[in-house]
Amino acid sequence: MKEDFQLDIVTGKEKHFSPKKFIHKIKDSGFKLGFKALHGAATLFSALKSSDMPKKNKLLIAGVLGYFILPTDLIADFLPAVGLADDAFLIMQAMSTIYSSITDEMKEEGHQLLKKMFGDKYEYNQE
Repeated sequence: MKEDFQLDIVTGKEKHFSPKKFIHKIKDSGFKLGFKALHGAATLFSALKSSDMPKKNKLLIAGVLGYFILPTDLIADFLPAVGLADDAFLIMQAMSTIYSSITDEMKEEGHQLLKKMFGDKYEYNQE
């Protein structure tokens, strides 16, 4: 799994998105985000690192993951039950939009990232 990558398509993007901020947000949000959206975010993160992903899709992914990282957005993340709903919706919309560009390897890398972060608490069916 590639840990370091360059996202040179957006100047100044570190203010809103960085791999470190993404990993922190995933760990902090955990399963409150919902399994599908959690795996979707990890898959988008993997897709963002891929040299095979078209630039326009990388821009969409960077925007969605940047929004996910923001603690205060349309619905503040700290609100119980609804705080991550907008984030989950945008993640799933992005996955739907770029689905044809997502490879099985990207999906698997997303699963492996979550397994590494959550250990035995994260289980998925590899079928």
